[in-house]
Amino acid sequence: MKRGRRSRIRRDLRQEILAFIARWYRQERTYPTVREIQKGLKISSPSVVDYHLRRLEQEDLITRVGRRSRGIRLRRWPDGLAPEEDLIPIPFLGPIAAGEPIPHPDAEPLGWIRIPRPWLADGNGLFALRVQGDSMIDALVGDGDLIIVKPAPEVEDGEMAVVWLTDRHETTLKRVYREGDRVRLQPAHPTMSPLYVPAEAIRIQGKVIQVLRNLNGLPLPVEP
Repeated sequence: MKRGRRSRIRRDLRQEILAFIARWYRQERTYPTVREIQKGLKISSPSVVDYHLRRLEQEDLITRVGRRSRGIRLRRWPDGLAPEEDLIPIPFLGPIAAGEPIPHPDAEPLGWIRIPRPWLADGNGLFALRVQGDSMIDALVGDGDLIIVKPAPEVEDGEMAVVWLTDRHETTLKRVYREGDRVRLQPAHPTMSPLYVPAEAIRIQGKVIQVLRNLNGLPLPVEP
């Protein structure tokens, strides 16, 4: 058998495994074991299933929780539709744009987005904002993307954060670097220069932990 055909057959089998995991979860409300996948798809041995699961994990399509027999978790559902109980509701607080600070995370949300549970270790306290502008485009954060933010008063140097400039009453999304008594707010754009502000003139409102890309040019949906 030619190598190209073997590779195609393996990719097809991995797609079958993904579809089987999704079907099993929807029917049983739990994830299948390796042996259940082997039996359900009539695969020759558990080691073959395990090989393909490792490949799916490398492709960021699944994750596996420790050594638990039912430790498989889907990171991306084959049809894009995760079961309702496997979605975490995240409050949407509006756009992040220069000129106005974002609402406090305890404010009334403007809507909700729902994130598959395996994408996040913990959904408590998180909030979502819609990016306006391309200042972080080289960090793969573009106009119209949604960012998931974890409230935090501090971030490590180089982390992407939502920063309130207290003296300007403006909010910006930048990488943060502390340099003595000032802070460098670094864009990720080839034509934009960093912004230097006194350390006492900023307030970190949270760090970005997830980006939902706006790939088709249409706004990502937010539920009312």
